[in-house]
Amino acid sequence: MLQGVVERTIAADTPAESLPKQVPPELWGYAKAFLLIRRPALRFVWRDETQWIDVQLTLAHALGDRTPGTARVFVRLRPSEMPRGLTVRELDVLTLVALGRTNGGIAERLGTSARTVSTQLERLLEKLAQSSRGGLAALAVDLGLLRLPLPGGPPESGGLGVAELELAYRRRLGTGYRPIRDDISSRVPIRIGIVSPGSSVSDGAQVLGGALLAIDELNQHGGAGGRSIEAVPVEVDIFDWASVSAGLDELFEADVDAIVTSYVSAEQPEALDRIAAYGKPFLHTATFEADVRRAEREPWKYGTIFQTCASEHHYAPGMLRLLDELERAGSWTPPNRRIVSLELPSQSMRLATPALRALAAEGGWEVAEPILTPPGETDWEAIVTDLARTRPAAVLFASYLDQELAAFLRAFLHRPVPALIHGIYAPSNPAFIDALGRAADGVVWSTTTGTYDDEFGSRFRRQYRAKYREDPGWSIGGALYDQVRMLASAWSSVDPGDVSEVVAHLRRWPYRGVNGVYYFGDTGQSPQLYPDTTADAALSQAHQIYQIQDGEHVLISPEPFGSAAAFRAPHWLG
Repeated sequence: MLQGVVERTIAADTPAESLPKQVPPELWGYAKAFLLIRRPALRFVWRDETQWIDVQLTLAHALGDRTPGTARVFVRLRPSEMPRGLTVRELDVLTLVALGRTNGGIAERLGTSARTVSTQLERLLEKLAQSSRGGLAALAVDLGLLRLPLPGGPPESGGLGVAELELAYRRRLGTGYRPIRDDISSRVPIRIGIVSPGSSVSDGAQVLGGALLAIDELNQHGGAGGRSIEAVPVEVDIFDWASVSAGLDELFEADVDAIVTSYVSAEQPEALDRIAAYGKPFLHTATFEADVRRAEREPWKYGTIFQTCASEHHYAPGMLRLLDELERAGSWTPPNRRIVSLELPSQSMRLATPALRALAAEGGWEVAEPILTPPGETDWEAIVTDLARTRPAAVLFASYLDQELAAFLRAFLHRPVPALIHGIYAPSNPAFIDALGRAADGVVWSTTTGTYDDEFGSRFRRQYRAKYREDPGWSIGGALYDQVRMLASAWSSVDPGDVSEVVAHLRRWPYRGVNGVYYFGDTGQSPQLYPDTTADAALSQAHQIYQIQDGEHVLISPEPFGSAAAFRAPHWLG
């Protein structure tokens, strides 16, 4: 018996042993036969012992592409109940009515009498609120209430989709078969490309997990605008242009309707030119202000690209704001006014800039020249030795890679100095605490896109855990979940094929997600950030700052989301 929704894309040569065993083999046979009848989509119902299965078949390549050997079929199966209490025999009659059979012809196929068929037709007319056989036939085709295998055996000829599929499955479709019409319109699935970063196994899992959870939920409620959504995932090495380029090629060839991702484009800015040329919506969280400005300067070129969080230049000012809050509250007394920044050598992670130094100086802080920390190559013991010499009051760890911050903290705790450790994004990844345990206690970190600890966020986290049996973290899983649902909201409101209308909808209408509110404005390419770019917490995402305490993330800023009063002095300050 089918348990839940099954979705699979297969080709004519897909081995039977690789397909889910809970699905009757005959259904896979019908799915492969579907590739022979040259239709973009078809829907019918199947009776498996005591269970009805709703079957949706859709060509998985772009319409019009008839290259031999490239066709695949997207199969979506879900347990279903017949509407209005329709019985098995009534569905048999309804199917044969749609095929144009007379009462006598139906009776012959079903081994019953014409009078019995007449009675069943009267019940169908009443249950389905129709006044004629033609109305019943049209309704059956429109709602996919046609049964396979066809009652009474294969038909004498094709024409109707289910009849052609039955003939194809029974190998009775002649080699000279030609459809009545080649350009049949249909609600083909909307395809979303999902690019996950292979640089972090846990991050990649959350990118894919958040997006797929949203797609599953949407499809269970009819998709977007009545069209199901199909995921096309690729994994890339974000530090390798050849890998990123190949991943994009795969999505372009799949003709995806939009692409969602995390910080993949941060290390490969040239990717945006290829994505812009593709011309479909691209939603990412690369937190790169240079890319935002580029898109806003040339909207005719980059207008389909949205950074769904605020940029990196807010991280360091946010840390300065927190340091001042803690000092004013008496929660922390800095031993001096020096700040050191350990930075990933990346175009998107330049935080200790001249502008920051000027801002810090206004509060009496001195920001040293950044120390670059190449991933996988940094001598953390040497870095800690240098910190022991300079003895800063605070260390800004400007890398989004959780494994790098974990490596630094291990070395730091062997030779600690009395400095606050302030990370960005990386601790949001569950792998960070998994790797360090209670050694992570005391670390402060911030994110410009974080999952709220409210009703929306809590529900998302419960649903994620129920599906994957693991924690979604506090940032990227929710961000990808929001990206998909934000696109679905636009697709449900305007024509998904009209990219300009989809883009306009994304800009004009605020979207409340699990990571806050996304509002881009008429020309913006990134949302508002509270309290950095707006005082309106109801029309923005919050710049959330946490501290790890007892293995948990405690929100300490900004008000009213968190409270600096919850801050605890890290044990190494003692």
